[in-house]
Amino acid sequence: MLCTIAKLDETSTEKLNALMGEAYAELGMYHQLYGHITVATYIGNEETDFIAYCKEQMKTVSPFALVYHKVEVLDKSSIIVATPEKTATLKWLHDQIHARYSHALNEWTKGDAWYPHTTLLYSPGADLRRICHMVSKNFIPFSAFVQRIEFSRVLEKGYEIIDRIDLASASAAPLLCRDGIQ
Repeated sequence: MLCTIAKLDETSTEKLNALMGEAYAELGMYHQLYGHITVATYIGNEETDFIAYCKEQMKTVSPFALVYHKVEVLDKSSIIVATPEKTATLKWLHDQIHARYSHALNEWTKGDAWYPHTTLLYSPGADLRRICHMVSKNFIPFSAFVQRIEFSRVLEKGYEIIDRIDLASASAAPLLCRDGIQ
């Protein structure tokens, strides 16, 4: 399984880590966050071609901002998440991958099932609604910044970043600035 992820800047990751810390503290545990939003999860057999296609599509995309606007529970997957707005750039990135690889995406990132989020806590047995309520008390919407797309292989324990593309800088040309933010 290979995930295409929008990697968040350090400041945003720190804010999300603080929220995650609150969630795990409710369970008496600790976990470190790798700040990202999964754009697509590829389950096909042609990883090299998949990465090459994604990098080609993304080579002129500018870094972009988005706003995390809520914390919520996603019951089907037993997780608490921070949810960003689905900006035009984020949607465009997903749509480019889906247009060519819809047949090889997992059920969570295929078509309209894709719901951009950052997972703060996975715990099937916990009272997620109670924990989410506690975390939400301290949540203030904030802007995050994406400067890189990474390709992450899911391992039995954890993950491995196997490739990445830094999004085009504001001084490069040509640029696609899908959200009007440069």
